[in-house]
Amino acid sequence: MTKPYESKFVYPPDFFDPKLPKGVMSPSQLDTYRRCPRQYMYAYVEGLISPPGIAMAKGRSVHHGAEVTHQHTIDHGEPLPLEAATQSVADHYDGELEDIEDLEGNDPGLLKDRTLYCFQAYYTQAVPKIRPVKVEHAFAQKIGIVPMRGLIDLVDEITAAPDDLTVDDDPENPPMLEVVSDLKVVKAKWSAQKVRHAPQLTIYAIVENQSRIRVDLLLDQKSGIRYAPLRAERTAIDKRLVIEDIEETAYNIKEGYFPRCDPTSWACTTSFCGYYERCRGAK
Repeated sequence: MTKPYESKFVYPPDFFDPKLPKGVMSPSQLDTYRRCPRQYMYAYVEGLISPPGIAMAKGRSVHHGAEVTHQHTIDHGEPLPLEAATQSVADHYDGELEDIEDLEGNDPGLLKDRTLYCFQAYYTQAVPKIRPVKVEHAFAQKIGIVPMRGLIDLVDEITAAPDDLTVDDDPENPPMLEVVSDLKVVKAKWSAQKVRHAPQLTIYAIVENQSRIRVDLLLDQKSGIRYAPLRAERTAIDKRLVIEDIEETAYNIKEGYFPRCDPTSWACTTSFCGYYERCRGAK
């Protein structure tokens, strides 16, 4: 079945690589292979669908709310009103729930309430600070020699900070700059190292020809829900290294190299891998 976002992509001539499972790679494919090549094989080569977990319904629904809110700003000069945006998140969550086979012992009603609280926290804490330029921006281009496609959550416009200024800028009237941003609903704050080197954000910086990236963390913790934007830079070296990693990963995929990941990895558990029993047997 064609997914709704498919229509967003425009592919250049001779774009696809027939030796790749889907003819094209994506940041999520790269992330899956780096996490566990065998998991990549099950998902993308053999096409074994692992049903989405209940946690994904929350993340996808908050993303949907952010998208419709920011798109309304781009189209009309102001965010979608909170009540309408919240209803959109609620409707999206209900749709997500239909595809979930295992609720993992959770109360879907309570999780829906938590999802709405998360989005409302994002709306009140993050939306007033954001000047969206692009939202859910689709790209399809070759990164190095590898065809890649993906959706960039947000390109935001920010006022240049003192560290961003060049010798030609007026400190009294700082210019506006664009920053590539990705929204994550998480429980723990990212380390500076993770923000500095996350490949997905580097790919987005390559696509947008930008050096400035930001991960917009929505921290869902017992103490409350907090918006925590973390910025970093992507240098020419950062971009070159990720291009090399993408090309190497594509080569391994086409050569059929799919080893299991380290069994002590957090990803190699029944909680995080829907293919665990197929791969390692019943736990």
